[in-house]
Amino acid sequence: MSEQTAAGVSLAGLVNFRDLGGLPVSAGGSIRPGVLFRSDSAAYATDSDADLLVDTLGLRTIVDLRDLPEIRELGRGPLADRDVAYINVPLGDIGSAATRAEQYADMLRYKGVEIAELIRLVSRPGVTPALIHCHIGCDRTGVVIAAILGLVGVPTADICGDYGRSTKASAAIRVRARERRSVLGLAQMPDSYYDKWEPVAAVMAATIELVDQRWGGFAGWAAKHGLTADDIAALRSLMVV
Repeated sequence: MSEQTAAGVSLAGLVNFRDLGGLPVSAGGSIRPGVLFRSDSAAYATDSDADLLVDTLGLRTIVDLRDLPEIRELGRGPLADRDVAYINVPLGDIGSAATRAEQYADMLRYKGVEIAELIRLVSRPGVTPALIHCHIGCDRTGVVIAAILGLVGVPTADICGDYGRSTKASAAIRVRARERRSVLGLAQMPDSYYDKWEPVAAVMAATIELVDQRWGGFAGWAAKHGLTADDIAALRSLMVV
């Protein structure tokens, strides 16, 4: 598996890892580096990855968005043996929607309370630096990260641009998916199956348009699901420099 560099650190096992630091904020400033990371499943981390994340980046908390069957299948990887807090917030089982953007918006609707509580938790003192991940670091992770970035004032174009960066890991993720299906004895899927799940920026743009239509933006979504003005202020204080 090829190495990917994020936050100045080379990781061998995590192919979709990055620091959100540096993204611009509309009101001025930018996202503080070294506070919040996103990635594919930490189960794929190597021992050296775990050492770098903990010893170099100071990782304190892992937020795992996978469901229990996924965790049972692949485990948690070497970070399970490190002194890092672990929180599981399953975000699957929301049914199917006509489009990927609608699926994402439904996640914000049906799992809104869980996502809001996750955001509140991440904002607490001593929780960060934190890593948020699901399986490939695109869908569930993408929705949660978009909500966080939207609430602190990152422009839509930059939220979509960050989401679209996952396409750089697509080739490695496809190889991994085929290897996994082979191990499980499942028939291989054609390229067209993976093509339709490419995390292109337009998917997130359509999602944010639905958020605007349904809740009047991420601030409206947050209010609907129990996040207060103080909660959002704490998030901004943590995330923005």
